[in-house]
Amino acid sequence: MMDRMARSLSYSDAVRLLGGQDSKVVAAIEKIVGGVLLAATPAAPALLGLFDAKSELVRLSHDLVRGLAERRSGLSRFHRTERLEAAHTVLVVAAFFEAMAESPLPFRFGELELTAREQGTLSGAFDDLDPAGHVLTLARRIDSASITRPSPQHSPESFRRVLHRYYRALAESAGRFTAGLAVWEGLSATDRKQFDEAMDALPAHALERYEELFRRLVADFPEVACWASQREHRATRAALAGLEETLRAISTGRAPDQRRQSLARAYRAELGKHIVESGDVPDGLRVPELGEGYVPPRFRVCTVRSAAQVSEESWWADVAIGDDLQEFLIGHLTSPQAVRAPLLVLGQPGSGKSVLTRILAARLPAADFLPVRVVLRDSPVLDEVQDQIEHAIRQTTGERVEWPALARSAGDAMPVILLDGFDELLQAVGVSQTDYLMKVARFQRREADQGRPVAVVVTSRTAVADRARAPEETVALRLEPFDDERVAAWLDIWNRTNAANFAAARLQPLTPETVLRHRGLTGQPLLLLMLALYDADRNALQRAGADLRATELYEQLLRSFALREIGKHRPGLPERELHAAVENELRRLSVVAFAMFNRSVQWVTEADLDRDLAALQICGPVGPGAAAGMRAPLPEAELTLGRFFFIHRTRALPDETAFQTYEFLHATFGEYLVARLTWQVLTDLGARDAASSMSFGAGPAEDDLMRALLSLQPLSARGPILDFLSQIAGATRADRRQSLRELLVRLYRAVNHTPPGIRYADYRPQAPSEPARYATYAANLLLLALCCDRELLGRELYPEPSDPVDDWHAQTLLWRALLSSEGWTGLVETIGLTRIRVDGRRDLRLTIHGSTEVVFDPAWTFHLFPEAQAKTFQLDVLGLDQIRRKAHFQCGILDDMVHHVLTPLAGLPAPLVNSFVEGEQRASAAHLLVDLWANPSAETCERVVDLLTAGLPWTEETYLFVLSALLDRLQAGRTVSPDHLGHIHRRLTVAMAPVSLAARRKINDWAERELDVIDDAYRRRN
Repeated sequence: MMDRMARSLSYSDAVRLLGGQDSKVVAAIEKIVGGVLLAATPAAPALLGLFDAKSELVRLSHDLVRGLAERRSGLSRFHRTERLEAAHTVLVVAAFFEAMAESPLPFRFGELELTAREQGTLSGAFDDLDPAGHVLTLARRIDSASITRPSPQHSPESFRRVLHRYYRALAESAGRFTAGLAVWEGLSATDRKQFDEAMDALPAHALERYEELFRRLVADFPEVACWASQREHRATRAALAGLEETLRAISTGRAPDQRRQSLARAYRAELGKHIVESGDVPDGLRVPELGEGYVPPRFRVCTVRSAAQVSEESWWADVAIGDDLQEFLIGHLTSPQAVRAPLLVLGQPGSGKSVLTRILAARLPAADFLPVRVVLRDSPVLDEVQDQIEHAIRQTTGERVEWPALARSAGDAMPVILLDGFDELLQAVGVSQTDYLMKVARFQRREADQGRPVAVVVTSRTAVADRARAPEETVALRLEPFDDERVAAWLDIWNRTNAANFAAARLQPLTPETVLRHRGLTGQPLLLLMLALYDADRNALQRAGADLRATELYEQLLRSFALREIGKHRPGLPERELHAAVENELRRLSVVAFAMFNRSVQWVTEADLDRDLAALQICGPVGPGAAAGMRAPLPEAELTLGRFFFIHRTRALPDETAFQTYEFLHATFGEYLVARLTWQVLTDLGARDAASSMSFGAGPAEDDLMRALLSLQPLSARGPILDFLSQIAGATRADRRQSLRELLVRLYRAVNHTPPGIRYADYRPQAPSEPARYATYAANLLLLALCCDRELLGRELYPEPSDPVDDWHAQTLLWRALLSSEGWTGLVETIGLTRIRVDGRRDLRLTIHGSTEVVFDPAWTFHLFPEAQAKTFQLDVLGLDQIRRKAHFQCGILDDMVHHVLTPLAGLPAPLVNSFVEGEQRASAAHLLVDLWANPSAETCERVVDLLTAGLPWTEETYLFVLSALLDRLQAGRTVSPDHLGHIHRRLTVAMAPVSLAARRKINDWAERELDVIDDAYRRRN
């Protein structure tokens, strides 16, 4: 039985499972089909009898399903699911034969007579006739009916398409079998047409019969509707209360024993706890309890292949969004797929993954389910899933329980293991866990083999989900950000919970309209809570109005939470000290943000953070009792960060030793803090530079701290950082902003000539080479200068040479060589570059987030002054072979890609690459030829004629090469009219006269051969 659940039930399995080995119904079905279906072999000549007895087969199939409905009260949760799968398989087949019985066939299959050879073929005596193959095909297709089972991750529409294809395949097999018999030749044309029409209509008719039978099955077993996502959508209900109600309504299990009751009581108690700890909430406010405050999010769900990139947004683009999470969960947990592979629940930090596991553990009825919630961050990092489960049970109940004993004692209840925080296990431990999901699947297979089938749910942050290989049949469910409906539902709960508190404080309830102005912070429940807590301080969010900038919102949010936390732990501070303490808190949070940013990760370990704080020494002590100096003891660092609920603390226990990491619930908090500290360091440097410039002998700006922070990662790696910096700069006084711009330009000019200071030498979140740090710092200085004044000219950055383009080119080569691929790409996409002329000389205009129109103008590239430009010219530069050789030597990916595309042009004569002609835009001869081959329009042909008549100092060989290309394209494409062709002929004849007799003969021969052909083709076309 367990082996059957490791795969889909065949039709023969389903019949025997529903009826039992000795059932009279099963015996009758076997008699009807003569062994053809149940043996899946053409060894019996009874297929025609099967078709003739189809009505009896349908009746017996209904008897099997009816018997299941009558016996359902004695089934465990797993056995009920197993038999429902079998019942569905039987109904799929029954619907086909029921539809066939109602089809207007011109004859009865039982009346058809077989020849002696056909009888021998069907009995296995011969194997060279088509009917035998069609019997085998049909038998196998019927026996594989279970492949059409609905699943909650697929839409009803997609399942209908699958089922219709299945019925069409059955009908085609039956039709081919009949057409392969000798008696088919004796049927009239009318009978054949009637038969074909009936078989064509059979799949749609069978689908209608199936849907009717499926509705009957749903009436007896409501969970089957959730398999097919066919329950009526219900209004969003808090905390999945509907899931519990539905599962209790179909419960057939017995009351749990003492150990299961102990677990159930512990999980049920979670519903009465607050969503966040009360210490995170100001006095006078009440956070909703879990049982009333959890709003189920929307979701996407899909079956995952082992190599799927589920962390990529593009992978989910074509997956539909579901609205009823509880319906999916009911469908999944009551369907056969639940015990075959894990359900992988994905989401962003703060999206509610852990809360979902708490809700499930509390809501699953103990009579039918045995939930065990395993918080992986609190579990020792052990190799076996079973050890983690047993550890979690002990943590929850205080009892040591061996898993096999507990699973056996579950009786009718199906175990559901909730493994919460696979991502936390990864990031906190820092070791490979690529096979963890495979271990989970092996655990499920072992438990099934032992008669203890178990469902498993694993949660993980989306970004790291690809680090584990997904087993076959894994289903991934991604929690989506809140939409407007769920934001409104969450706010309704919040306002109702605090109605009395708001009235006492004379506060207005928080409205969706106010919150939805800040959509970046409304997608996750914990971020919504943060906005709500902020507004609870004298309706701060509502008073700010619609003009509140993102930087102002983030500053006020973070400052208000820092003020509240300091007020709790250090009450009564004078205003000046309070301001300094708040700034110190935000400075420390900024170091956390830089610790993540400069390591190119979204979290940081406590040990790495401690090293960064000590190396930078820019934060004051945590508070009373902190150690002397800037290096705070670990417990105080933990106190500083752990008390902000918008910082997610991950904790794992490798070898029973706590190992912690920190992460912002929303990446934008870290990005704002990076921008905030960057601007503070810049303005402080600007103030010191302004003061030093007023004294004699002022030296260069001491930018050690800014260089330490900004020489490891381009700010363009995170787009929101530059958005925040631009907003902050825009709010700065114009003259101050201009002085900072001038300072940044001076630093940029000197960056490659100024050695780094040693003051922050110990700050090394990464260990790049010094040239790479120079390159990164230069990129960030340029980006900051563009934030101050959204436009820069190349001559401002490189004032010494008369032409700044060569220096810019050298700098870009340095960036391309030393930045990471992502860093280089981000820089190119962030900085817009326009090639311009100033006072007749070429220059560059740089903008931030500016659109770049990619235009290659040879006159600009080769620095040709307008007054010196001729209509045509030829440059003494490298030929194509030499250009390709240099690119080959450099081994650059981008160059290789371009030159690979151009490989077919390697044989072009060198002058074609270096010769240019005037037009709307100057173009090389090679460019015009490629345009001719790719776009053989009349205009393009005319430009090539211009090229041939320009009088360029080419050899006869080069002229003939271009001429042949033009004539061949005209002959192949025939895209010009006869009149235009005659015009081209005359121009070429005049132009080629001085070249050679061979060229003139080539033109005349082509004209005589092609004019009549082109003329005829043109007339036919018009």
